[in-house]
Amino acid sequence: MRSEEKWVVRIHNDDVNSFSGVTLVLEELLGWPVGACWATAERIHATGSAELEPPVTAPEAENTVAALQIRGLRATLRCVG
Repeated sequence: MRSEEKWVVRIHNDDVNSFSGVTLVLEELLGWPVGACWATAERIHATGSAELEPPVTAPEAENTVAALQIRGLRATLRCVG
């Protein structure tokens, strides 16, 4: 991995977590306003997944994915260059 590579975290829809649960996790983990968290939960539901912006370094992306997974959300990461 090159140090300048950027990665995005993708949260995937599932049949287990509620909008409220996803919103709460995003609010606690990322510190986003509730409205932005709710909008992201709606986008995940409507499209099947949503990418978190902005892209971050590999360690940051890995830590975020792990934190989301520990909290029961389905999350992956991908390199965007």
